Amino acid sequence: MTAAGTDRERVPTVSVVVCAFTAARWHTIRAALASAAEQAPTPLEILLVVDHNPDLAHRARTTLSGITVLDNDGPRGLSGARNTGIAHSAGAVVAFLDDDAVARPGWLAHLLAPYADPDVVAVGGAAEPHWPPGSGRPGWLPSGGVLDWVVGCTYTGLPTALAEVRNVMGCTMSFRRTVLDEIGGFSTRVGRVGALPLGCEETELCLRARRRLPRARILFEPRAVVTHQVSADRLSWSYLRRRSWSEGVSKAAVSRMAGTGHALATERRYVARVLPAAVGGALVQAGRGRPAEAGKAIIAIATALLATTGGYLRESARRRSGPEPAAEPAVTAPATAVTELDVSHAAAVLSAPANPEVVYRDAQVLVRDGRWTLDLVRLPVTGGRVDVAGLRLNAPPARPETTAWTPGVSVVVPTADRADTVRRCVKSLLATDYPDLEVLLVDNRPHTAEAAALIELTAGDPRTRYLAEAEPGVSRARNTGLAEASGTLVAFVDDDIEVDRWWLANLVAELADERVDCATSLVLPSSLDTPAQRTFEMLKGFGQGLRRQVFSPELAGDDPRYPFAPGRFGPGGCALWRRSTLAGLGGFDPLLGPGTPTRAGEDLELFLRLARAGGSIVYTPHAVAWHEHSTEWTQLREQLHAYSVGLSAMFVRHLVQHPGDAGMIAAAVPNRVRRVLSARSSPPDSGSTGPGARRLLLDQLTGLASGPPALARSAWKARSGWSRCT
Repeated sequence: MTAAGTDRERVPTVSVVVCAFTAARWHTIRAALASAAEQAPTPLEILLVVDHNPDLAHRARTTLSGITVLDNDGPRGLSGARNTGIAHSAGAVVAFLDDDAVARPGWLAHLLAPYADPDVVAVGGAAEPHWPPGSGRPGWLPSGGVLDWVVGCTYTGLPTALAEVRNVMGCTMSFRRTVLDEIGGFSTRVGRVGALPLGCEETELCLRARRRLPRARILFEPRAVVTHQVSADRLSWSYLRRRSWSEGVSKAAVSRMAGTGHALATERRYVARVLPAAVGGALVQAGRGRPAEAGKAIIAIATALLATTGGYLRESARRRSGPEPAAEPAVTAPATAVTELDVSHAAAVLSAPANPEVVYRDAQVLVRDGRWTLDLVRLPVTGGRVDVAGLRLNAPPARPETTAWTPGVSVVVPTADRADTVRRCVKSLLATDYPDLEVLLVDNRPHTAEAAALIELTAGDPRTRYLAEAEPGVSRARNTGLAEASGTLVAFVDDDIEVDRWWLANLVAELADERVDCATSLVLPSSLDTPAQRTFEMLKGFGQGLRRQVFSPELAGDDPRYPFAPGRFGPGGCALWRRSTLAGLGGFDPLLGPGTPTRAGEDLELFLRLARAGGSIVYTPHAVAWHEHSTEWTQLREQLHAYSVGLSAMFVRHLVQHPGDAGMIAAAVPNRVRRVLSARSSPPDSGSTGPGARRLLLDQLTGLASGPPALARSAWKARSGWSRCT
């Protein structure tokens, strides 16, 4: 036998990666790991990657043997966890098994055999549903398996023997390690985060492999079988709608990245051939005396198709900023990755986010020690990995005194027609480590189609409530939430912000000091991929640095900017207040803010009132949150203009009520204009092809000039003159 023949028959070494995010799946996690360990050939290693859940990681390390337990050192979510597993694996093949799946005997052998062909880059297996104890296939789910993808299993239309496919299925798949090293890992722009039923990260990776490697073969091996645990919450019509909608959202994201031609080829065949055949089969069932079962099947198929189409169209419209190209062009300018490094369990390798459209030059790294922020640094990126070898930290910011005080906290989240965005915000709030929490989701457009999605979002957790405020304006929405809040402390969070798990606990620690009325957060960008995002961060970034700051009349002394530079106090869209303080101030001014002609300024105006009344504000860099900056130049220009309108409207509003402050306001407004005039339009070396300094400057100056008439229109619309809200 030749050496080449021997190499082709040699079974490659394999690392099996299982990703987990919740202890609620502890029994299925152990079953998945045990099934992997019992495979023949024996895996080189089994890696359990825990997605930002220290308690689960500790339990796994102290309970499991023969398993390597890793903390996800990338962004929260399945893609980040899988990339962590890839970075720490040693096998020639990396296989992935879901934490709620059990591999049958022969699973691994069938996955590995096709790798004898050097052109094979990925092999996926089949998944069969394992229904909850005491229940079987739900009556609405067609018996033929045509919709089994809804519950994460193999569905009608996939090959019945070893064959090439567009992509593998996430719960049972494998990739050649050298291919992952060459093209990168899973994109964090798509994929599941916790229990949110998004996906398609494996689809994007397979499409990327085919683009980069023309000879690449991706195979489906139906004999490599896992049983996939179907939880009870997936047996309802509401889950069918949510899962289908999320599938459409995910497909739109992948289409945006890869082009609709390749990204949707499989779906077109499925809709054109498989679904009509399934409907025909249901009609045959009806003719054989089972009309009820047939009717449910047809309704389920129609529901899945319409919801998926709706999610796809909604996400496509949201992302579109003009005629959509066949494929999104790559962002070729060197970008800045955004990631975190926890020194309490730091890894030797820190991967940059996987994004095939972006070349990362460096990374903005939030360095922390568990719940505490240490530093915010820029580090070089080489080969998709962040160089942490030369990490040097400054002195860490001061920390508040630890306290056992855990009062009730109500978090008010106003939103308007942004169900997908606010879903991520609410999910992050519910994931915080705080024992006494309620989240009040205030719908400022309750008569639109999005209201149903918001109501459904709040129905899934007893800590959430849906409130409707039909009068437009974020100030009115916040005041409605404040009136319904039950907590001693009340936080306000914008719907395009996601908070860190320790965010609330660290804010509460600041208000344990009875002298503090409000605490604000370190809000960082969730992405700096595009020139528009980097420009926004430079001009309007919400972070106020790494120094903990206390603002009060006693500490201000003779500072001429105090209190008429409220932007220094931190972001009002991510702040925690003492309820009694808000009651004394009268809440937010309904003439200001998004949803009104003034478009912004409501949070700064409330800060101004608090400071003028002698209140105290603490800005803490230990309360971390992430803001989704606008990706497009048109959105950036609109945002800068709106902020400037709100700023000047806020000052005019205050001047009308407090004419004695005219001198200080007259000094503050020119200072703001000077800041606008001196600001750059884009970061150095951004490769920007945007509107340039002159256009952005004009947008902001016209905004400042538009503030007074905007305030007048807002007052006229409110039919309340210049009255203060109470």
